[in-house]
Amino acid sequence: MQGKNRGETRANLAAALVAATAVGVPSIRAIPGATGRSAGRSAVRGFTLIELMVTLAVVAILAAAATPAMQSLVNGNRLRSAANETVASLQSARLEAIRVNRRTVACLSVDPNAAIPSCAAAGATGWIVFQDADRDGQYDVAERLVRRATVAGNVQLLGSTAFAGRVTFNSDGMARDAGGNLLNAAVGACLPILHPQENERDISIGAGSRIRVTSKNAGGKCLAPGDKP
Repeated sequence: MQGKNRGETRANLAAALVAATAVGVPSIRAIPGATGRSAGRSAVRGFTLIELMVTLAVVAILAAAATPAMQSLVNGNRLRSAANETVASLQSARLEAIRVNRRTVACLSVDPNAAIPSCAAAGATGWIVFQDADRDGQYDVAERLVRRATVAGNVQLLGSTAFAGRVTFNSDGMARDAGGNLLNAAVGACLPILHPQENERDISIGAGSRIRVTSKNAGGKCLAPGDKP
């Protein structure tokens, strides 16, 4: 009877082991030369050094391939944002001039978020839009500040010769140059980079009011655009 019980117990144990293996219990491979309990304890294997090195090499290759694409995406978004801010500032100045029937200026500024921002083309970090009541082309405390905006990071804002750091819209919604002619000018939003290849966005004003944006490959450099980019 005892022999029969032992036989049933062994059969049940074997069935349990088979069932455990079927549901995903890791297999145990014995190390050559190991026997008994020591074989069971030391048979589980991890990654070898060669396997780990190959995995790391694959990860490094994938990361290197993805880096330029990620840089292009981030930098492209910065340029697009700067171009959008520029267009919004110019349109705000034009609409304000028409709305209040008064001369309105959109100018580059190094300190658009200051309590009293000023117009300055060199090293500009954004825009200010204001009603130019005294017609001097500079913002004064007594004048109405319509809008202020900054551009992302190290985006450079460079104006063409006719642009001269500012655009002045008259009450008819038209911008004119110093000679009184309808303005043809441009301002570039640029990053000195190679990714993306089109590293500059030129925002142009044609015939005094038409605003459009064009992308340009400047070869990784930042140069002021022409009056008609």
